[in-house]
Amino acid sequence: MKKTKLVKEQTEYKEAKERFEKANEAFQNKLTTVKLLGVVTQEKLEELIDQTGLHDALNKLGAAEKSLLQWSHEAIQSEKDYLQNKEAVDRMYAFIDQDPEVKAKLIQAAMKIN
Repeated sequence: MKKTKLVKEQTEYKEAKERFEKANEAFQNKLTTVKLLGVVTQEKLEELIDQTGLHDALNKLGAAEKSLLQWSHEAIQSEKDYLQNKEAVDRMYAFIDQDPEVKAKLIQAAMKIN
């Protein structure tokens, strides 16, 4: 299988996603321990989020998603399918934050562009 070189936006998204997944796993593990030991308070949740870097990882993932989607929208603008469906595709991108399923599909598609 041939490896394709990722562009900067794809690489940044991949790294941000991996970082978020690791931070989320660490958070979930700590949360499970806290639950076993007693009641989970808002203060304790905030402490765990801070300890695991979950908030920062989520912010970086959001920024990487935005950059990836912006790049992908620009990258497809010379494609025949885009030109034939320009209005519909532009509308999807314009309202991307309103539909998580469409956003996820566009992110998956953006990661396949090479």
